[in-house]
Amino acid sequence: MFARFKLLGVAAAAVVLMALPAQAATVIDFQTGLAGEGGTISWDGTNLIGSNIPIGAVAISGAPTNNNVFVVSGTASGQGGSNFGSLSFNTSPENNFITISGCVPALSIGTANGSCTPVELMDGFFSSFSGGSNGLVSAIGEDMKSQALLDAIGWSNSLPWEFFGFSITTAGLNANGTPGAVISTDIRNTAVPEPATMMLLGTGLLAAFRARRRQA
Repeated sequence: MFARFKLLGVAAAAVVLMALPAQAATVIDFQTGLAGEGGTISWDGTNLIGSNIPIGAVAISGAPTNNNVFVVSGTASGQGGSNFGSLSFNTSPENNFITISGCVPALSIGTANGSCTPVELMDGFFSSFSGGSNGLVSAIGEDMKSQALLDAIGWSNSLPWEFFGFSITTAGLNANGTPGAVISTDIRNTAVPEPATMMLLGTGLLAAFRARRRQA
C-alpha cells in the first residue's frame, strides 16, 4: 500500500513541476543600459527592421550563478558612447531574424585576447509581434544563447530560449520617411521548458502505479 502511494506521490510531484510559474525560471534581460539612443529602425507598413541598435547591459536573474547586471560592450554607438553591444532584427517572414552581438567583460565573454572581440550573444527569430507603426513592439520568439554566456551563469543545457518580452521605443519612426533611432530596448527571455520530458515521467509513473494496482 505504501509503495502505491509513493508512486502516486512522485507522479503528482511531476505534474506540479510541469505547472511551475514562468517567473521562477532563469531570465536573461538585454537592455539599453547607459547606451542611450542609437541605431536605426524602419517600418514599411507591415514589418520592422532594426540595425546596429546599442545594447548596454544584460541583467541575469534566477541563474545558478552570476545573477547581476553586467555591462555589454561592442561596436554599436549610442548617445552614451561608441562601444556597446549591437542588436539587429527583421520581422518579415522572408528574412526573419534577431541577433545580439557583443562582449560581457565581467563574465570574460568575447575578451579572450584582452580586448573586446564581439561574439553572438543571442540568435533567434520572431514567431509573432504587434505594434510597429507607433515605434512600440511587443514580440515573442525563440533564440539560442552563446555557450560562453550559458557557461558563465552555470547553465550547461543548450535548450532554446524564448524572448517573451520585447519592447522597443523609437524616435521619428515613419513608414514614409527616414528611419528613426531607438530610444530604449528591453528583451526579456527565459529557457523554454521541457514539458514533454515531465509528461513522460508523470505518464510512466502513473502507468506503473496502475500496473501494480492490477497485480494486487
